[in-house]
Amino acid sequence: MEFPQLGQHCSAKGCNKLDFLPMKCDACSAILCKDHIKYDEHQCSSSYRKNVQIPVCPLCNQHVPYEYRDQSPDRAVSAHIDRDCRSRKREKVYANKCSVASCKQREAIPVNYVKTSSTNHQRNRKDDYALAKALQESERQELQRIRRNQTTSTAATANTSTSSTDNRSCCVQ
Repeated sequence: MEFPQLGQHCSAKGCNKLDFLPMKCDACSAILCKDHIKYDEHQCSSSYRKNVQIPVCPLCNQHVPYEYRDQSPDRAVSAHIDRDCRSRKREKVYANKCSVASCKQREAIPVNYVKTSSTNHQRNRKDDYALAKALQESERQELQRIRRNQTTSTAATANTSTSSTDNRSCCVQ
């Protein structure tokens, strides 16, 4: 048994589907099913009133007006960029030149080579030599400490073992 009073038929051309939850187009007021509710799917003649997209230029962040009604947003933005975009000039990514006179390499970040004088170089070598000597001395002292600990521990072990053998011989007699 059908219920002809319940639901409505889709008004899209070629559909005529009985829909129990029909939707009404807000532009043309046509009754449509869920498959045809979008403006493009039912060729809505009044969609220009509601379906308005205003593209924004990615360079200058300004709204871009359409030149004509059916123009795509991409073409409108492209035309704007070609003609009257007021974006700031783009900075070069590799604008930093190497600081060595003979080098023509460009870098993303500044690279500066500092030339050290010969006196600074000699002073650094002396500091390095003193540091190496101090390190050697501390390693030598550490080795001596370890050897001392090993000899005292073996001597203590030997003393305890001899005293225990002496006690045994004493007790056995």
